[in-house]
Amino acid sequence: MIWNFVVGGVAGWLLANWMNSERDVENAEVTPEQALDVLVKDIRDEAQWAMDECTTDEEREQVYAEVKKSVQKIQLTLQEKGEEIIADLRAQAAEAPSREEVAESVERRVHTFKQKMDNLSETLNQALSDLKPVSAEG
Repeated sequence: MIWNFVVGGVAGWLLANWMNSERDVENAEVTPEQALDVLVKDIRDEAQWAMDECTTDEEREQVYAEVKKSVQKIQLTLQEKGEEIIADLRAQAAEAPSREEVAESVERRVHTFKQKMDNLSETLNQALSDLKPVSAEG
């Protein structure tokens, strides 16, 4: 019975560390495949350690069951994370403007810019006109 706790606890700890170490993985430039290999190796090493301590077939069966539960827990966690990623991507896609909206926005911006430049040009022309000396004819 203690092996259930030991293997389950170790697998949970490994999973928690693995899931929380995404920043470390990115900084170390470890590929996802390498990270998964490390996780599997850790589970295998811990299970082997537990197996070495077993003295009966019943204890060994308990280790096998815990390894299976641990791997299933990892699968469930990965599935949940995948669903979170998909939900985030869908939310981003829903918030993203359509091509038509982007085109209309660009058109509006260009039109507004053109109006501002036309107004500036008129103001500049008026200012230059105001600077002309008054003719001496009069």
